[in-house]
Amino acid sequence: MKTKTNIRKVLLSVGLLLPLWTAQAQLTIPGANGSDNAFNPTGSNYVINLANAATGVWTDNPPTPGNGVYDPDKWAVVFKYSSVNIPAGTTVSFLNHPSRAPVVWLVSGDVTNNGGISLNGQAQTTDTVNLPEPGPGGFRGGARGQQNLLDGPGFGPGGGISNPPEGKYNYGNAQILPLIGGSGGSGWNRSWNGAGGGGAILIAASGKIIINGGIYANAVNNNVNYQGSGGAIRLLSDQILGAGRIEALSPGTSPGRIRLEANLVSQALSLNPLTIGVPPTPVNIWPPANAPTVRVVSVAGTAAPADPRAAMVNTGDDLTLTNTGPTTILLETASLATNGTVTVFIKPRNGNQTNYQARLLGGTINLATWQLQTNLPLGHFVIQARAVTP
Repeated sequence: MKTKTNIRKVLLSVGLLLPLWTAQAQLTIPGANGSDNAFNPTGSNYVINLANAATGVWTDNPPTPGNGVYDPDKWAVVFKYSSVNIPAGTTVSFLNHPSRAPVVWLVSGDVTNNGGISLNGQAQTTDTVNLPEPGPGGFRGGARGQQNLLDGPGFGPGGGISNPPEGKYNYGNAQILPLIGGSGGSGWNRSWNGAGGGGAILIAASGKIIINGGIYANAVNNNVNYQGSGGAIRLLSDQILGAGRIEALSPGTSPGRIRLEANLVSQALSLNPLTIGVPPTPVNIWPPANAPTVRVVSVAGTAAPADPRAAMVNTGDDLTLTNTGPTTILLETASLATNGTVTVFIKPRNGNQTNYQARLLGGTINLATWQLQTNLPLGHFVIQARAVTP
């Protein structure tokens, strides 16, 4: 009996309170060199296919300007625009990268959004093959049960289980570092696949950010039994102006996060939910180099891929295992105290989620190895790891 395993890395960090400062000046945004040219979308629905991004380092110039760069180490699709101008009546939406990475816009000039930017998750479905897609940076909904198969849990750090069924945004930090979207809801009543979570976007501009339209990273379903959670929106500029709407909502009790970092924020903006800070010096796009991380090294002696995709369909597994007995999962942490905890979540496509505490084998705060031995479920499943500082 084959056991097919999908593994997805999740990077978590502990954020610090941002320093306060009051000077107003144009910000220096790392990497914002305009190499993706100006972004001037037209039409009622302008779709960016994130799969067109070249794989590389986020500071690379894109081989095709306008397509961006996917950095698997940062887990982000990065665009370096010279300016952004979305006219009224135009909504920008996204097709996910195969990694379902979030979106980062680094802009050397102004951002003007009189239209819309949508990173909403897909609503619940009845599809027996494909699971509901999240917005970029979010996580898919869980599978509906079929015949003798149970409903599956939602994916992501706060993915829904059978009780409660909705995905939760109860992870990460208010600084939205790292950039992570919403989790998916669980399958429900053998009838529905859980809805996908809202996506995640960072827009950092050296000039002004003007929002008279909307930015949305919502979970759009309307039933608590399979709802996803809201995503994450982080805006960073000297001035964030306008009278538009910014949302990272869920129909139930699982909103995401919105964070505005600016020296001047318009009080006419409609924001839900909201955290306001001021730009740090220097501007931080990514978690610090010493942020705690955890990754899956191997399963049953087989090395995990560096950039797992967790396809969760009949092809494209990250690993295929034939062992049906007790299996060893090796993990590695960096910048995590050895008295911290490493939790491993086993999320089957169909069936109940199980959580385990990994055991420290050895190492230091700089680099340590952990181990979990357990029986793994049959069929497709995801292994997800989370590290928590003491």
